[in-house]
Amino acid sequence: MLSLSMKADRVSGARARLSYGVLLALLALISGWLVVDFSREADRIVAERSRLAIHRSQLVNRSFGDTFLAADYVLRDVLGRVNMRTDLVYPSRDAGVAARLDALLKDKVATVFGLTDLVLLNSDCMFVSAANRPPQGARSRQRFCSGARVEPGQSLHIQYMPAEKSVSGRPVVLMSRTVGSPEGVLMGAAMAVIDLEFAQKWLAAFDIEHNEILAIVDDEGTLLARKPALPEAIGRHTQPPAHQPAFRDVDRGMTFTAVSPIDGRERIIGLSKLERFPFVVMVGFDKASVLSGWQHRAWLFAVGYLVLSGLAVSALRVHLATRRQRERLRQLAHTDALTGMSNRRHIMDLGLGEFSRARRYGNPLSVLMLDIDKFKSINDGWGHPTGDRVLQELAHVMGSLVRAQDLCGRLGGEEFALILPETDLAGAVTMAERLRQKIEATEDALAEDGSVVRFTVSMGVASLTDTDHAFEAMLQRADKALYQAKEGGRNRVCRG
Repeated sequence: MLSLSMKADRVSGARARLSYGVLLALLALISGWLVVDFSREADRIVAERSRLAIHRSQLVNRSFGDTFLAADYVLRDVLGRVNMRTDLVYPSRDAGVAARLDALLKDKVATVFGLTDLVLLNSDCMFVSAANRPPQGARSRQRFCSGARVEPGQSLHIQYMPAEKSVSGRPVVLMSRTVGSPEGVLMGAAMAVIDLEFAQKWLAAFDIEHNEILAIVDDEGTLLARKPALPEAIGRHTQPPAHQPAFRDVDRGMTFTAVSPIDGRERIIGLSKLERFPFVVMVGFDKASVLSGWQHRAWLFAVGYLVLSGLAVSALRVHLATRRQRERLRQLAHTDALTGMSNRRHIMDLGLGEFSRARRYGNPLSVLMLDIDKFKSINDGWGHPTGDRVLQELAHVMGSLVRAQDLCGRLGGEEFALILPETDLAGAVTMAERLRQKIEATEDALAEDGSVVRFTVSMGVASLTDTDHAFEAMLQRADKALYQAKEGGRNRVCRG
């Protein structure tokens, strides 16, 4: 009856394991299918909204870019009507020239919606003439004014100017065309002033949903306008995510998902750059809103999956606890309880494996045996608890020096072994000497009263030779070398 009962228990256990396996496989299959399906659906929703974000940013871009194209055309036209050498003088010595320039600028500034002023600058970046604000000897603070040279001929410069640096006392975008001599010397410039209030009002005309954004930044990431309006953020710098190109490198369009540094919401961002101008239009859809319907469906399926999974939790916990206990027992069978290193049986098994591998592939292999000098006197003089701490400190020092592929173990008592794969005799001796010196210098082994217990070790080293037909042969030579180290005065390394 006993054998039948044992057989029944085994069959019952096999069936239980099979049932658990089938249930877990079914749960894994269902969960995997749900995860993949919902992940693909989320990716599809995000991809569709990303394309929409780019399309909308390009639409806004084309509308906004018309202002800069018109302003650039006006700047070219104004420069074509100005004599760089005779007209751009401040203060003007010819009232007729000054009146003509003022009239020209007033006439041209009215032709482009959004321009607040047109200004002519001389070679010193002084305001010579302006459409709406008298020059009064002001000097522009644009970057090209402090540069060593400008490009020969005409070149376009666009720069955000915060309120504290702007002549008007308001944040503006300055769009300038400079005229440089063949030597790169500034001869003069025409400048268009675009108040950021225009950009803010212009963005306000577009309809957006809750938590969506429309924004305009320059190629340095300076926020110029935003809807919803956020006055305290205007002029602040923002950066795209680390894995995305900088704003100045945006081509016709790009998209990514990122968390806003301004309000902390994650958005699906679409960017497009104004052609020929260093401005980027940004459209951001709130990702949580975009995926709200998807998340609702995902939660419904997740609840059903969790209810189904709960049926297997208790059985799985018992199974895992049993496996953990079995693994713990296996580990205890292989580990020295005092030092945490491999015990004699395990280190011998590992050594046999490394020996066979080295013989098969012709690789070097060395083994190091060491013994604590006068360990009995430590136990007798300081007590066995202190002796145990000395053994533990030796194991700690060995573990701190060895490589990942090296194998340490306690053979018994105060005797330890170190197996060094891919190491010849010279390398093994070097390792042994480093280990001996570090053990001799250690001050971490303490007695019961806190006193430092110093100790040394003797070592024997042997490397694999053609005459070694068994791992035990190497150990015997290392053990013989260890005996020689003991006989030779201890605290030394001998070769076997």
